[in-house]
This record gives sequence, structure tokens and C-alpha cells, in this order.
Amino acid sequence: MTNTRLIDLIYPQNKIVSIVGTSKNAGKTVTLNEIINQAHDKGIRLGLISTGRDGERKDVLTETEKPPVYVRHGTIITTVESAIKGEYAGIEIFRVTDYNTPMGRVVLGRATEDGYVEISGPHSSMTIKEMCIEMQGLGAELVLIDGSLDRRASAAPYVSDGTVLATGAALARSIGRVVEKTMHVINTYSVPGIEEEYIRDIAYNAIDMGKTAVIASDGSITYPDTMVSLQSGDIISEYLKEDTAYVILSGSATVGTLKDILLNRKSRLKIVVKDSTRIFIPAADFYILQKMGMELRVVESINIIAVTVNPYSPEGYYFEPLELLDAMRNAVPHIPVFDVVQGE
Repeated sequence: MTNTRLIDLIYPQNKIVSIVGTSKNAGKTVTLNEIINQAHDKGIRLGLISTGRDGERKDVLTETEKPPVYVRHGTIITTVESAIKGEYAGIEIFRVTDYNTPMGRVVLGRATEDGYVEISGPHSSMTIKEMCIEMQGLGAELVLIDGSLDRRASAAPYVSDGTVLATGAALARSIGRVVEKTMHVINTYSVPGIEEEYIRDIAYNAIDMGKTAVIASDGSITYPDTMVSLQSGDIISEYLKEDTAYVILSGSATVGTLKDILLNRKSRLKIVVKDSTRIFIPAADFYILQKMGMELRVVESINIIAVTVNPYSPEGYYFEPLELLDAMRNAVPHIPVFDVVQGE
């Protein structure tokens, strides 16, 4: 591995980047803090936003200790009203938004000193994007989105320019299983884009209209009578012909829908979704569907910038750091892998 740092892969190539964890306690906050530190070293003005909540001292679900988020003076952040506390860094409030969370309204502000903060924000991908743009207007050169696999909208190409995937020992009790589970996430996020430009245009239009589309090899389009693509595989199957080349799903790709399409197809076809955050297929089913001839495509591809690994689990077990790092690097030689805990 060269001396390239994570921040060098992130900026200036990307202006909005999501950090997504493969599980709870996978090392996402450690990764976020490391990127914050490296950005500070390079004098990059940051904006921080979360699709939920991060920076609290204990995980509200698991009660495990969490690393706090430490920011520098001038960092633009989103938080919630209840998280503005005396023990945290002072915040100059720009705006109290209309977006409500269980912890209060989302607040946009700037840290007036170095210190710990609790990052929080909206769940809606459209609102996240709007707030990222607002932060850029306030001077943020790089906006970091704290996300997670169950709040995967932050990784959507519409929202962020790229994604850093954080994984680690908390995902499984063996290195092999950690690598296997992480590879499933990477493979899902790496579904290729549509090659033909005119098909991509048709798919864009169909998805924007909220319609499922069946495209024949001559380019003719049929719109099945479905309100949503979810669990509509049996209806879509009625429109499949010998010349069907593409099926455009307006919503998510699920096991049931894809099985129905594959079992009833009369030709080789490709199934298209907007982006990989719309794919909800467990690893075992993904393998079975591939054996059935599944060919998935996306309209917008996700840019995986890097993978970070955390060899420690809050449950008390850990892996030999270099062994985990080497295993992940061998599994994804095309993606840079860092151990931000050990600084490798």
C-alpha cells in the first residue's frame, strides 16, 4: 500500500461523501473522525450531517459506548435542539429547520470552538441533499454524511458523489465471514450501469413517472398496470415476451419480484433499478437468483471510494489487525482498504 491517505481519495474529486457502516459498531464513527482529522490537516472546510444520530456517548439501541465525534472550529454541522448541551462544543445557530425528529427539530449551525458534537439530521434523501447544498453555500468545501446500511439513502448517487464503506469485527465472529458479508454489500453496490444511453433515458423517465416499464429489443415500451414494482412480479410477468430485453422497476428490487420475473421470462433480459440502494436481496438469495440468470443493472452507479476495517468488536472479541486488513485487501484488490484504528 502506498502512502496515499483516505482524504486524498475523497477530496477534491468528491464534494459530498457518505460514510456507511455494514453493521452497528463496524467502525463508522472512527472512520468519520479520521476523515475529519485528515481534512483538518489539509485545511479543508467541512460540513457534517447525519441520516439519523451520531456522536452520542452511548448507542441508544445497544447501550454500548460509542466514540464521540470531535470537530474543529468553523465546522458546519446539523444537530437537533436537544443535543445542544453545555458539555459539547459551542454552536452558532444559522437556522432551526422545520424538520422534526424524536429528539427535536434539526438545527443547522457552525462550531464556534473545537470540541465534541452530536450529529443528527433528516431521514429523507431529498432533504439530506438540500441541506448538503445549503452547507456548501455556507462555505463547506467537503460535506460528510454519516449514514448506515439501514439508512442507505445517503449512498445514493443522487445524494452523494461517493461512499466510504466501514466494516469490521462487529459484523461476524470470523474474518472469513466478515469478508464474505462485506463482499455482498460491495457486490450489491457495484451492480453495473446500463450500457445503452437510450435505454438509460427510457429508464430515467419511467422511474421519474413511478412506472414499471418492459422494453422490447426493438425499443418499444409497455407499461404494466402496477402501482408499485414491489411484489408485482406476477403482474409484470404477464407482459414478458420472446423479445423482451429490459424490465425497469420503478421501486425496489426484492427477491419475490425478481423470482417471478425470472421464472416467467421467455428471453434473456436485464432488470434495472434506479441505483443499488434500491436492491434488497440477502446474500444467499442473490447467489440463487444469479444461478437463475439474473442480470441486474442500475441507472446511476455508486462510487465506492474506499473500505475501512475495524478489528475490534464491542462484544469483547477482536481479530489480528493485519490479518483482517490483508484478507479484505485480497478480496477487493480494486478498492483501497484502510485500517483507521491502527493507521494502516
